[in-house]
Amino acid sequence: MQGFLFLLLTILFSSGVALSMKAGNKPTVNLWQFLAVNYVVCTAGLIAWGAWKTLGDNSLFIWFLGIFTGVMYVLCLWLFNKAIRAEGLALSTTMMRLSSAIPTLGSLIFFSETTGFFQALGIALAFLCLPLASREPIRFRRSQRNTAHGILWGLLLFGAYGITDFVFKIQAELAPRADSKAFLATIFGTALILTLPRLKGLKRPGRDCLIWGTALGTTNVLATYFWVLALSHLPGAIAYPTLGLGVIAVTTLISLVFWKETLRPANYLFLAMACVAIFLINAGGA
Repeated sequence: MQGFLFLLLTILFSSGVALSMKAGNKPTVNLWQFLAVNYVVCTAGLIAWGAWKTLGDNSLFIWFLGIFTGVMYVLCLWLFNKAIRAEGLALSTTMMRLSSAIPTLGSLIFFSETTGFFQALGIALAFLCLPLASREPIRFRRSQRNTAHGILWGLLLFGAYGITDFVFKIQAELAPRADSKAFLATIFGTALILTLPRLKGLKRPGRDCLIWGTALGTTNVLATYFWVLALSHLPGAIAYPTLGLGVIAVTTLISLVFWKETLRPANYLFLAMACVAIFLINAGGA
């Protein structure tokens, strides 16, 4: 039960991350300044939360995982931008969402997790319905060369996001006693260091950048902290697809209610299928 509580909190705060990104997506807000404020809030918050006490006690393995994940955070953002330019937002976002198949399968293969029939059916349904969550139809470019180019960036994005997500499962299994705050401070601190060079020559961040960057950092660090706790209690085959579907469903409903966004018929079908998939995954894993 405690694991599902952590997972629920992860879904709520991860939805806050998505909504903060949406609110901060303004012409007056520079992306790199926005992300830098986020990483400063994450890193400073974790250090103030007590990470400074155990940061020096990190094993070489945890230092490696943290630095690697921080590098991958920045790389994933770069690949996402490249994929959007090559093949559009809809396909890029779908590839990013489908990437949770990597840690899900990794949990089953490398850590010998097992699934029942209904749980396996729910996992399959989860990935089947993810493309329906796109707010716009997925279209490929007419040029065969451009299509191949776009798919290449999409596959790189798929692999990078999936590997990055799988790191948290690796940490939960191979270094469960590591202090999660120190581990996360290493991740966000590395991402901050890599982001700082992009700020050279820019004007001071404006009010919107500071407000929404702070909101992003706060929700980001809490979502990641509870995610680490959730993975320490739940199998990855349950946690990963449930998180992915839960965040998309919550943010879609909030956008519908508060932003009055228009949904495609496929989006309503996604919501219905997502609810069934989450029920099957968690009921089957009980």
